[in-house]
Parts: sequence; structure tokens; C-alpha cells
Amino acid sequence: MSAKEFASQLKQTIVGLKNSGTDAIHCDNLIVYLNEVINSPSPIVTETELEHYKAQLQIMVETEKRNHASDIEMFRSVIQSGQNAVKSSFLLNGGASVAMLAFIGKLTEEQQSKIPEFANSLTIFVIGVLAIAIASGFTYLSQWFYAEDEAWKQKTGLGMNIVSILLGLSSYGFFIWGMCRAYTSFVSFV
Repeated sequence: MSAKEFASQLKQTIVGLKNSGTDAIHCDNLIVYLNEVINSPSPIVTETELEHYKAQLQIMVETEKRNHASDIEMFRSVIQSGQNAVKSSFLLNGGASVAMLAFIGKLTEEQQSKIPEFANSLTIFVIGVLAIAIASGFTYLSQWFYAEDEAWKQKTGLGMNIVSILLGLSSYGFFIWGMCRAYTSFVSFV
């Protein structure tokens, strides 16, 4: 505290005492007050302390920048992984659907009685494609809701994200089910 600040504070204290009806200040009371002021922490920051505070603030700023950059990269990797999973499921179920459709087309020429067995597998693969297509839509909607700061929109986005994940997993399940069904049809084809 500078001398001017101290004088101003002392004057305010004395004026306050005078306004409350005190005409005289006892020396002992004034000494106690002055000791309290002397022993109180100094609000004046030395040049060394100021540089230390600046260095710590700069460290905190750099740490926040690094954490933010890391969070963004993690978010990008999650988005990219999700996109890869959607593409994989489209490729699996879509490719299997096309292959089954081509095989069923060939069966129409030679053994039409076997078509219903293989059509069931085709239906399962097509449902898998539909599930991943719907999951892709829910992914978009969940990100749209996440972009808002309102609590209910964040919860809605989370719910849609969970639905999208479940649909993606079910698409893989449909592929496995369709594959097993097709295998059974092929084994009994003889």
C-alpha cells in the first residue's frame, strides 16, 4: 500500500469515527490499528512476483490450448471411426445383398424352387442396410442437437447417439444372421 493510499484510508477511518460521535482517539487504539495495517499483507506486488504471476498465467494458457487441441483431435478421431464403421456396415450388408441378388437371379434360370430359401437371406441383408442407413441419419441428428447448449437438446442428442450406436451394432448383427442363413441355404442346396 502506498503512502497516499494509507493516508486516505486513515482519514476515512477517522472521519467515520468522528461522525459516529468520537471526539478523540486514544493513542493505544491508534497504535493497534496501525499495527494491523503494518502486519496485513501488502497489496503492492513486486516486479519479481508480477513476473512469476505472468509466467504461471502463460503456463496455464498453454496448458489449456494443448488440452483443447487434444480434445478436438480426439473428437475428430471418434467421428472418423464412426464414419468408418458406417461405411463398413454399408459395404458388408450392401455387398452381401448384391451378391445374393445376383445368385437369386441365376437361380431363376435353373432352380426356381430354391429362391425362397435364399430370398430370406437377402431380406436380412437388406434390413441390415436399412438399419445402418437409419443409424447414419440419427448420427446427423445427434450432432445437430449436440451443437446447442440447452440441456434438453444435449440429452436428446445423447439419446439419438445411443440409438445410432444400437442401430449400427444391429446392422452387424443382421449381417451375421444373414450370413448364417445363407450358409444354411447353401449347405442344403444340393
